[in-house]
Amino acid sequence: MSIDEALLPGSDERLSAERAYELYWAELLGEEPHFACVGRGCEARLTCACLKKPEQTLLIRPYFRSYRLEDHAPGCEVVHGHAEPRAEKSADVFESERPADHFSRKTTATGVARRAAPAGGGGNTRPSPARPSHYYRLSSLVQKFLEHRRDHDLGEAPVTIGGETTTYEALFRNVYRQKVADHLQTRAVWWGTASLRATKDGGYYLRFARAFRHGEDLLKPTLTLTAKDIDAYPVRKLLRARLDKLIAEHDGYCVVFVWARPWMPKDAEKAFVRFYVDNLDHIDVRSPEILEELKNTSRITAPG
Repeated sequence: MSIDEALLPGSDERLSAERAYELYWAELLGEEPHFACVGRGCEARLTCACLKKPEQTLLIRPYFRSYRLEDHAPGCEVVHGHAEPRAEKSADVFESERPADHFSRKTTATGVARRAAPAGGGGNTRPSPARPSHYYRLSSLVQKFLEHRRDHDLGEAPVTIGGETTTYEALFRNVYRQKVADHLQTRAVWWGTASLRATKDGGYYLRFARAFRHGEDLLKPTLTLTAKDIDAYPVRKLLRARLDKLIAEHDGYCVVFVWARPWMPKDAEKAFVRFYVDNLDHIDVRSPEILEELKNTSRITAPG
């Protein structure tokens, strides 16, 4: 059984599996972390599946699960369904920056929901308030994109990014043969297949396999991740594990997603396109196995 949220041991911090995944790879949870059920009056221990896997797909993703269902309290609403249904959920939110204390393990970015005292009497509880999913790593948003693509509701699924609300369909755009001059002011999640290699200084260089159009030219955008930026990144262990595995197992062939605007120089002798990111949360690089999950996703063009 998949469980959405859990408590950190010895605390009242309620966190998502995605948050636990980040804390683990930021080396803040130890090697064998355990969690507790958020149910009222329930002390069941939970584990987080896929916590140590650097790659993610529709099937490989972090989630909480029980060691044994019988460990939960008889009235636990998490596994026994006694809670009233939640109100309709609002748009997912992608935050462009993390709070300064995001990795302090004291407070989550959107506020901590604390465990309520055991309900008395008949055990009726108020419905939990609907809370939007707040994300900081683009990888989390890519997961939701894949889920909505699978469920055929990309056009109806809302997401707030950069302070503006749009749909997953409008937000995710394949670079393939789009006119770059039309999109120099378009900040979107651009994606496509790419080649990846390590640089001599400890960074990485990415070159898209498909190209933007610019007049008669086809321009393959590039992206550089510097060693300095990676070393300052709180989840650098996860990023390097993913990138090094792609180089070792797939010779650098990958699928890259980046939240950015395409950039072109004004006075260069030869035109080229680059993506720049000043926050490594804004890039997600995945194995070519994701192409199977994307094969039925049509190329997304700019709205109207």
